[in-house]
Amino acid sequence: MIKILKSKIFLIACISFCIFFYLNLANAQEESRSYDQNFLVGRAVSLANFGPDEEATVPQIMYTLPGEKKIHGSSISGGQRTVTIFDPNFGLGGIQAVFYPPEFTILDASRTIKVKSFKRVVGDVLQENGVVIAKEDQVVPGLRDTAKATQEIKITRVELAEVEKNETLPYQSKEIDDDTLERGKKTVKQEGKTGKKVLTYQVRRENGVEVSNKLIKEEITEKPKDKITLIGTKVVVLSSVRGYATATNRSDAVVSANYKRGTLLRITNLANGKTILKTVNYTWGVASPPDGVVLDLSWSILDELKFNGNDKGPVVLVEEIKQ
Repeated sequence: MIKILKSKIFLIACISFCIFFYLNLANAQEESRSYDQNFLVGRAVSLANFGPDEEATVPQIMYTLPGEKKIHGSSISGGQRTVTIFDPNFGLGGIQAVFYPPEFTILDASRTIKVKSFKRVVGDVLQENGVVIAKEDQVVPGLRDTAKATQEIKITRVELAEVEKNETLPYQSKEIDDDTLERGKKTVKQEGKTGKKVLTYQVRRENGVEVSNKLIKEEITEKPKDKITLIGTKVVVLSSVRGYATATNRSDAVVSANYKRGTLLRITNLANGKTILKTVNYTWGVASPPDGVVLDLSWSILDELKFNGNDKGPVVLVEEIKQ
């Protein structure tokens, strides 16, 4: 009975040892396999030859059975990079690693472009795909910003242009009194001439649409020339009389004892030198004026002569003026 019991214990111990040994062996093989896989992936990244300005993506891995030949190689097709490693020294055989470049959407003004690139920064992505950026163009994100997969790159095409516009400057009309020219006459001494001004604007267009218009320079290329007209002020006296100017209750009346209606008179108050010009609108007709009286004037006109109201009226000099 005791022998049978010892045999069973020995059998159980053997079975437990076998199970323990098998499990440790399996774990060791799994750790070795994991190590080999990581090593092969690292080798694939190295063989893919990513430059310092490129970003390696996570590859898609296909494992192969152990081969008889050692083959290391890489290829580029359609923008993607494929690395193949077969080495009989590795118990897992080999791998084929495919690196796919990130995809970008470029919104270039009215165009939409889909591109792929491993480049790290936006400017390199654009340059690699033949997208030329002018100095004034705006790029979002910026040219030096880090590129990210499936990111939109927006380009605003900016055009700055200087546009000139001609503007006419009007001339001024001036009148100058001329005492050498008879009163009532006019003569043009200088004809007027318009000037010219050039306005320079900076026009900004974004994607072909004008967004601003700024005046940056203003230059007068030709000054305007004033029109000058001489106005005659010279008085030509045809005849004259002296006497009193009496008052009449008629409104705005200039009643002359010596000149007919329509005659232009220069009337001077000899007491104070005040002079006015008036046109005869009434006469005495067949009646005779009082002695020494040459004019009969309304009170408003006597006020213009600064008559002080003393005596029968101011003593005046009446001159017939050529019209």
